[in-house]
Amino acid sequence: MGLEPYFIRGSVLPSVGSSGSTTTGSFRKMTHNQRRSLPAVHATVWASLCLLSCVLNGLADETGSPSQATAHWIWSERERAADVKAIFAKDFTLAKRLTSAILRGVGESASMGIEFNDGSIAELEPYAPLLTLDVTDRLRTGANRVVVRSTSCTGPSAFFLQLDLTFDDGSNRSIVTDTSWSSRQDGHKQAQAVSFGTVRDTLLIPADRRVGISALDNYEQWKQALGAEEGSDPASFLLTPGFEIELVRSAGPEEDSWVSMAFDPQGRVVIAKEKQGLLRMKLSADGANVAAVEAINHTLLECRGLLFAFGDLFVNANNSKGLYRLCDNGSDGFDKAELLYTSSGGVGHGRNDIALGPDKKIYMIHGDSVDLPKNSLDFTSRLRDARRGKKTSEGHLLRIDPDGGTVQVLAAGLRNPFGIDFNTHGEAFTYDADAEYDMGSPWYRPTRVNHLVTGGDYGWRGVTKSWPPYYPDHPDNALPNLDIGKGSPTAVKFGTRSNFPGKYGEALYILDWAYGRILAVHLTPRGSSYLMAAETFIKGRPLNVTDLDFGPDGAMYFVTGGRGTRSALYRIRYVAKQASEKEAKTAQQQAREKFAAGSRRTRREMELFLQAELPETQLEDAWQRLADPDPWIRHAARNLVEQVIAKDPESAWQVRSFAETNVLTALTALLAVTRRNEASLRPRILERLNELDWQHGSESDKLTALFCYKSCLAGATELREQLLADVLAQLDSIYPGRSYTTNQLLSEMLVQLSSPDAIPKTLELLKTTMNQAEQMHYLFVLRNEKHGWTLDQRRTYFEMLAGTRHYLGGAGMPDFLKKIREEAVAALSASDQEALGDVTKLPTEDIADETIPARPLVRKWTVEDFAGSLGDIDKNRDLARGKSLFAAASCIKCHRLAGRGTLIGPDLTAVGSRFSRRDLLDAIVTPSKVIAEKYRSIQVVTTAGKSFVGQTALGGDYRSPILRLATDPLNPFKLTEINKVDIELQRDAPTSWMPAGLIDTLSREEILDLLAYIESRGVAAK
Repeated sequence: MGLEPYFIRGSVLPSVGSSGSTTTGSFRKMTHNQRRSLPAVHATVWASLCLLSCVLNGLADETGSPSQATAHWIWSERERAADVKAIFAKDFTLAKRLTSAILRGVGESASMGIEFNDGSIAELEPYAPLLTLDVTDRLRTGANRVVVRSTSCTGPSAFFLQLDLTFDDGSNRSIVTDTSWSSRQDGHKQAQAVSFGTVRDTLLIPADRRVGISALDNYEQWKQALGAEEGSDPASFLLTPGFEIELVRSAGPEEDSWVSMAFDPQGRVVIAKEKQGLLRMKLSADGANVAAVEAINHTLLECRGLLFAFGDLFVNANNSKGLYRLCDNGSDGFDKAELLYTSSGGVGHGRNDIALGPDKKIYMIHGDSVDLPKNSLDFTSRLRDARRGKKTSEGHLLRIDPDGGTVQVLAAGLRNPFGIDFNTHGEAFTYDADAEYDMGSPWYRPTRVNHLVTGGDYGWRGVTKSWPPYYPDHPDNALPNLDIGKGSPTAVKFGTRSNFPGKYGEALYILDWAYGRILAVHLTPRGSSYLMAAETFIKGRPLNVTDLDFGPDGAMYFVTGGRGTRSALYRIRYVAKQASEKEAKTAQQQAREKFAAGSRRTRREMELFLQAELPETQLEDAWQRLADPDPWIRHAARNLVEQVIAKDPESAWQVRSFAETNVLTALTALLAVTRRNEASLRPRILERLNELDWQHGSESDKLTALFCYKSCLAGATELREQLLADVLAQLDSIYPGRSYTTNQLLSEMLVQLSSPDAIPKTLELLKTTMNQAEQMHYLFVLRNEKHGWTLDQRRTYFEMLAGTRHYLGGAGMPDFLKKIREEAVAALSASDQEALGDVTKLPTEDIADETIPARPLVRKWTVEDFAGSLGDIDKNRDLARGKSLFAAASCIKCHRLAGRGTLIGPDLTAVGSRFSRRDLLDAIVTPSKVIAEKYRSIQVVTTAGKSFVGQTALGGDYRSPILRLATDPLNPFKLTEINKVDIELQRDAPTSWMPAGLIDTLSREEILDLLAYIESRGVAAK
């Protein structure tokens, strides 16, 4: 399929590759009784066996050398300076056909433009998240070349890439950055790249430990814990090698479900019951069992946050709607409960975890059901709606003095962040929830890990189910650090209080209640924030994890529970041999840590002045930081400028915003002015945006400018016609751009401004993208445009809309699509409605459902039968017949070509430019010879012993407990439904889902016409 260039700013690309691990499959081969009969649970043994299998399969690449090379951080010279442009290149040869090519990499204090074989595939800004991208379709058998064009900025400039290749014979090979790469700076001769050390494995997560969710993962696995007699058998869990897990204790029948836990200074476990009250458990000397249990509170309701500090127990009681300080009466009890803070609002996304900050203050994290405090010191921007008196629903971070009770708002714009913890640098982090109702839509925001900076607004507002929908991600937000994907966040905790070795002792552990897993998030200091990557630490079914803590023995303890499920307490210990020597830091690590420490100081100094009198010298420094390459520093600087212009709209700093000549400084300052939402300023902002040369800047520059345009155009009826014409010309000239993020904003504004080119350009984007969310956005944008259509364009729109019936989404998807269709039909004139009656109705069948007349067998064709005929494709072929044969040979049932067909298999629109004619014919005649990993079928074996092979079906609800499997390639919408709780084994099927012999009913000339039609991209036959 085609691959568009990616522009990465502040969001992580979806993980590529199978999210179901081979280790998980190995565990699931055992029956429940077999697992229970195991004498002890040593994940080391089981995972090692699975790992050994993987190693044996990948011992050699195509030259016989080790498959895994080590990636290095490289740059063009030893002395690194800002604003240096350098080009890096690597040539390599592939002698065999690929089944998978996954590219990973990132820049540090350097932008990256990545090209494969002269085609751009990605552009990364200096502080972009880690890139993970499937580039299988960009490589070819024979000679290949990768080029990186990079520009340094202030800091330890370097980058790395790792290209992991899998071939049709099962062998593997990795192409990595190292000193074998050539490099060249402007005005310098070509030289070899310089290495600054190897890349830590914290950034290179193995495929079987990546955190993506597949169709086989069960969102409702927690229901298996309803009515259970005890906690889940730990033998059924997938656990990281080197660790061991034990079931310490299951909840008793009268002990309710458990929602939080904490260790007291004496090493006892305090557990909060879901309904009300607290339990205290004394562990045995070895920590493997509970020796005694007692109730220590009977009144507080659903205590989601527990913290021992200053000799007392602090409790965030959600249903009691308050933060309480429980004081020890001297008899090892808590008779006195002092209310420190109470809050109004609901309890669903409620009063969650608490933590002790480095300043010895109490930090509370709340969801969007809880009201923001009205009379508190607020560090967020004065230009926010909530600061202007408008009631908003948004999760927030509060800081409270444990003695005086003074409350401060530090950050907001969250949905339902359940946990909070601090790292050794004193920085706060949380794991925020998604809006599962919006899954699959362009306005869906995944669960994500956020570095909680003072003054940060993360963009969420509780307006789910509103129409038109609210897109929560925009350039004035504080930046997220790591998108995880689907999940249901609960607690977070750093491993720094554990005795875990190396990266596991430094990791941030985040809990996903819905999918039953704990993820280890690895943080790499970068500038004033962190680069992150996550791996699956433990996964179970059911394993509805609610909270964790580290005991006095250095082990991880966690509890399961919630929604009335049977709870349990587990312990995870590290049991493998620890390294005797600490790993020496590389040159890149040393330079990075030194630079990051200074960057954090810079950001924190600006944050300190968010609620203080700001000296002119400090404001001048902040102004200069508006163009800082570090987006977290830029965010802090803009917050300071906003505080000033909010207090004094006529200040010299606002005037300076319109006179600034540095493009990035001007854009960031204009963003601050735009957020004032002052009608009289809109013409001036638009005029200045038209004057600035932001079109040739970075993706962040473009998004900032476009967001300012959009904000000024929203509801603006007072703007001069000439100004609107100038804005239209400006935006029209860059649409479409090379990235979806810019096209998203451009398409909205150009349709709003009635650009004559908006409809044809947007329809072309709609037809060419294979991303569901992007398609849906373009359908949404065009839905109620009444003018400027041709009848053919209308027909194309409704044909594309018909394909949405197989969109995969959350509970809101049917309603979203219904509203888009209703508004699109309502926008038609009476004559258009009559002319398009055959396509405007909700489709009842698919192309794949249509009956194709049977044809007689011609012969069993082989590739060799066409040895002297493939050149005839260049002759005058019958492309119209080729188009009809695309259906007659059943290609259309699973493939799309030029927007026509179904995307179960690869899109064939550009396949002729990637494969030779012989290889294309070979793939049709012998489809199981080479199977791209992302199109492999799966084999599922149920607990009843039944086996099914097929493709996971299009459409449906992400959260469904039912796996919908298409088992008949000639009837791909005839589905077999399997309850996910009944799945015992899952693995890749060894053969292609595409059957052989599909062209055996065609003549030689018909086959050549079909190949010619595919080569033509379907254009000539339209």
